Amino acid sequence: MFKYFMPDEVFETVYDIDFNAYKEKKIRGIIFDIDNTLVSYKQEKPTEKVKILMEKLKNNGFVICFVSNNKKSRVDIFNEEFKFFSFPKAGKPGIKYIKKALEVMNLPKENVMLVGDQLFTDVAAAKRVNITAVLVKPIEPVETLFFKFKRVMEKPFLKRYYRRLDKKNAKKI
Repeated sequence: MFKYFMPDEVFETVYDIDFNAYKEKKIRGIIFDIDNTLVSYKQEKPTEKVKILMEKLKNNGFVICFVSNNKKSRVDIFNEEFKFFSFPKAGKPGIKYIKKALEVMNLPKENVMLVGDQLFTDVAAAKRVNITAVLVKPIEPVETLFFKFKRVMEKPFLKRYYRRLDKKNAKKI
């Protein structure tokens, strides 16, 4: 069970990820969650910092796709400027739209990573299709009871992750 909730790496933010190191590991495609990974839930459109990151990744040869559990209108507004592949209402940790993302990206799964902020949706979906799973700290705490419960439930898994990587000086979030 733990294997489905164990990220391959954990970072404070998407800006702390060394995408060049992943490129050296043959990663060519990146599936991003949007909410609380790239922008807060309240931010409809990408920030300048996100725009710069996406442009840099695109220019570096990465294929980018957004897979979000949020509704189509929210994902469309966010993706309006980028025109990347996108799948709203994905139902993560379900894998239907992760598989569709792999299809449209036209890349083998060993060359794709998923970046998200939740163990039980993003990491679990990535692990279920056997792609690299990168976890980032949520941008903003969500105050609903459901999300508070999920964050509490994530703690034992994150503790296990850090114990496993203690010798590698993993950065705690």
